[in-house]
Amino acid sequence: MKKMRLFLVTFVFLVLSMCVEAQTVRVLPVSTSNITDAAAEMLYNRLNQAVSLNGMASTDNSNKFLLIPTVTIVSVEPTPVFPVRFVAEVEIALSLVDNSRKLLISQEILTKKGVAENEKKAVGEAIKSIKARDSKLKKFIVNGKKKILEYYNAECDKIVETINTYIEMEMYDAALNELNAVPQIDAELDCYKNSIDILNNISKEQQAKSNDNIKNETPDVSWMNK
Repeated sequence: MKKMRLFLVTFVFLVLSMCVEAQTVRVLPVSTSNITDAAAEMLYNRLNQAVSLNGMASTDNSNKFLLIPTVTIVSVEPTPVFPVRFVAEVEIALSLVDNSRKLLISQEILTKKGVAENEKKAVGEAIKSIKARDSKLKKFIVNGKKKILEYYNAECDKIVETINTYIEMEMYDAALNELNAVPQIDAELDCYKNSIDILNNISKEQQAKSNDNIKNETPDVSWMNK
């Protein structure tokens, strides 16, 4: 019984710790133009796991902070021995951006290799080798999270002013997009306290409607190609 109580206390503490440190980010699905749907889904899931493991929370109700993956197949070569297998080298470029400000926050490139009986499977094996606890992936996410918190600590007043302006103009989708991205760190973060106060000024019905609109919206990241 004591062990069970200790387990429950530890579990609750861990859950609360994760909630306290939550900073939201939306992971975008990777293009399937050069990889299979299964490989794309695997990469999407691994990135979401990595986000959760490193003190951030994956969300679909804000398109402000986005984690954008891009896969480049560097090479796929057959082995010189029989039975022939294929060795694929893949680069996964990761960009964490503030889409509202059109700003690149953090960037990393992971290079992975995979071996299989055909080219598509070899590429899939390379992507499969990405681990949620990868040290480079962790550094990329933690560094991005740090910069986001610095932004909120330095620009809180401007952020609140912008959100209030959106509400006055009845641009509720834009307001919720910003509000939902505010880090839920602790009560000491002014922006979090202010965001809760502002949220109370928007009806539950409008919140639900705007959150659905944001969820179904495809973020425009064309500015990254300019």
